[in-house]
Amino acid sequence: MTTQVVNGIKLSDRAREELDDLEEWWVDRYEFLKEKGYILRPRYRPGWEPSYKRLGNPFSFEDGHYLLNQDVIDALKISDCSMVAIKRVRNTIVEGGVPIATSQEEDICALFSTSEHKSHPSNHSIPLLEVLHVPGIEDEGLLVMPWMREPEDPSFRTVGEGLQFIKEMLEGIQYMHQNNVAHRDCSINNMVMDARRMYPDGHHPSRPSRTYDYKKRARHFSRTLVPPRYYLIDFGFSQQYEPSEERTPEYAIRSGGTEPPEYKAETPCDPFATDVFLLGNMIRLRFLDGNPKSHRRVSGLYGFEFLRPLVNDMIQDDPEKRPQMDEVLPRFSNIVQSLSQWKLRSRAVKKNEFFFIKPFRGLDHLFWTCAMIAKGRSAIPSSAFESA
Repeated sequence: MTTQVVNGIKLSDRAREELDDLEEWWVDRYEFLKEKGYILRPRYRPGWEPSYKRLGNPFSFEDGHYLLNQDVIDALKISDCSMVAIKRVRNTIVEGGVPIATSQEEDICALFSTSEHKSHPSNHSIPLLEVLHVPGIEDEGLLVMPWMREPEDPSFRTVGEGLQFIKEMLEGIQYMHQNNVAHRDCSINNMVMDARRMYPDGHHPSRPSRTYDYKKRARHFSRTLVPPRYYLIDFGFSQQYEPSEERTPEYAIRSGGTEPPEYKAETPCDPFATDVFLLGNMIRLRFLDGNPKSHRRVSGLYGFEFLRPLVNDMIQDDPEKRPQMDEVLPRFSNIVQSLSQWKLRSRAVKKNEFFFIKPFRGLDHLFWTCAMIAKGRSAIPSSAFESA
């Protein structure tokens, strides 16, 4: 069996042509989802035959692309053709085949989607559209949410664009903490971008550079021109606490390849402090130092060193020495306010960018920046808040 690598993930030819058991699970729910108002892509419809079987490389065809996370499937909402994500959530957390805890994911996702929270501009928890329950399956639910993109796709063009993302993630965790909820798994893997306005013609869920029908490249605008909004997802390990009671120390988990010091020490600690570490480490790995161990070999970006003192405080080994989120956000805001407009509009250059192309990209960026200033676009994008 031959193996190819796409987006850093090894995929086999056989797996593309034959549905595996988890894909078959979704096919078996096709009619149920259709009755509820959602239609799956051709690959996940009963009786599917690969369109590429005799015609060439599966990756050249829409139905040659399958789920990278098989607990989450894309679908079109029949009423308005908007793309949604349907996530299969188990109410019991299982580790090594052994039930270890009860998941609060459905409850927490629903909490931040209530009328009290969903209209709050600091709430960056993924909106929950509805919960579906498959007949005969008692310990699971299907969470329906808007479909999102990875937050760094496309790459940040300016320092200001990167700061918008950081600010909204800091706001989101602060808002969760203010409502007595610890995320506990807030790595870059659980951060997403609502880019529906950036991509007016939509995009393919498994190959975001293509349109939904896979016939052409997806047209898009920059974040500065059409600001997106960022969200936190995946509350499978999240925990809600009673405001009148002291928070119970928790054992940290390995989040997105990151092992907090308290995880390595196997010492329970305040989960809010672990969230602070994970956020600070995300900024360090994505914007400052890079992460060569990542399968995508993240290089880091030039121009964000002004965040180093704050990040160093957030990632201290001793959880008790880390600042709380109510301290982190004001410090971040003060740092950003001290930056010049030119700094905010400067190009976010990847540290592994080839030297000989920098002058050309720099000149292009200068003309582009002049156009953005002429259009009255802010150096730090800020989308008008719209509750889903």
